[in-house]
Amino acid sequence: MPRQAALKAARTLEPAPSEEEAERVTLRLREKGTKKIHEYEGWAWKDSAPEVDDADDDFWLNDLNDITKANVSKQGIEYIDDE
Repeated sequence: MPRQAALKAARTLEPAPSEEEAERVTLRLREKGTKKIHEYEGWAWKDSAPEVDDADDDFWLNDLNDITKANVSKQGIEYIDDE
């Protein structure tokens, strides 16, 4: 799925302190087995980790203070010409 791949790529960007301050970067991803290049605008930011209410829950986020969140916006699809 192109959008999920773009979100994964956006999470690897240097996170900004907040979503409003995040630098937007162009992500170009080629879809496997096709001649399509999906273009997205992506950004990442730090956010506080969600709190878990149940003290007995051994949830991996319990040890984290901040997590990286990301978002993308589709800009279009480019088709590769065969020549």
